[in-house]
Amino acid sequence: MTKRICVIGAGPSGLAMLRALKSAAEKGAEIPEVVAYEKQPDWGGLWRYTWRTGIDEHGNPCHGSMYRYLWSNGPKEGLEFADYTFEEHFGRAIASYPPRAELFD
Repeated sequence: MTKRICVIGAGPSGLAMLRALKSAAEKGAEIPEVVAYEKQPDWGGLWRYTWRTGIDEHGNPCHGSMYRYLWSNGPKEGLEFADYTFEEHFGRAIASYPPRAELFD
């Protein structure tokens, strides 16, 4: 029987889980098949900005709870990965409380 892991949602938590599983596999851990499901048309969850509200084409509620110019209320040091920092990602220092667009990136 093939073992599988199902990750529901490709928001911040789902993406962090997918990254952790990939990182573990790269370090030699035996990871079962991984399948991720996302209801929205793109990944990013709450950090994905959209101006659309109401009902989508499938009849599901469509509401982006983030504002385009929202800034994080938590410091980046508590949000970045221990082995991959925001500074490494952007190649420069960023604000301690980054804007939504940088967190989404």
